[in-house]
Amino acid sequence: MWLSCEVHGDVTTVSVAGEVDLSNAHLLAELLENVAGVRAPLVVVQLAEVTFFGAHGIEALVRARRLLTERGGKLVLHRPSRVVRRVLDVTGTLPGFEIVTRLPPDGVDHRPARPVAPGERGS
Repeated sequence: MWLSCEVHGDVTTVSVAGEVDLSNAHLLAELLENVAGVRAPLVVVQLAEVTFFGAHGIEALVRARRLLTERGGKLVLHRPSRVVRRVLDVTGTLPGFEIVTRLPPDGVDHRPARPVAPGERGS
């Protein structure tokens, strides 16, 4: 899995690529919890490059959405891959997410910066 996080004004973009599974979903969860903890008004999670998405990935997104909502923020999913859409649909969680196909207002194309090595902690 590859993760990156960028902040541009009121928009925080978290980009995810590769496989999100039991072995690494905690890194996504920690990153999203940290982002939600700084009271980000809008968090965009880019998921176009995700090739596998397990239940722990769903849990990370649901938890982050709940935290952001409680703090007056908003979480949206940007161009989730077919895999992500299918898993969210099958589990009944897809309707709970706003899906966007355009980049955030800052117009920056955020891409995953580097791979997260096994055992490496998210920052």
